[in-house]
Amino acid sequence: YVYIRTGGSLAATYGLSAFWHGFYPGYYMFFMSVPILTACERIGRKKLTPRFSTGKSWDAWRVVCMLSTSFVVEYLVCPFQLLAFDWGIANWKSHMFFGHILCAAFYAVVSSMPTPKKKEV
Repeated sequence: YVYIRTGGSLAATYGLSAFWHGFYPGYYMFFMSVPILTACERIGRKKLTPRFSTGKSWDAWRVVCMLSTSFVVEYLVCPFQLLAFDWGIANWKSHMFFGHILCAAFYAVVSSMPTPKKKEV
């Protein structure tokens, strides 16, 4: 409902989710990082899936997408579990902020690629 009412704002939707969970900073760190991952998933689905997917339910491309998404979510969720801001930052810093950097680089590279044309049926 919030997503529709805000015109598709991921930040507003995830911000409300963080507020719903409580006032610990870790909730806000997690939920404000998830829109970056969601944007990467959307652009990857739009520009890369038509190039690599075979259309089967369990092809190699889908497995790679599932594993990479799970890997980045595991990185992002740590502050949610740790709750404190300094603990969350310390955790991300110990991983050299790879999830955020990886998502930003992925988005920059893939957004510069041309969108494949849809196949006519």
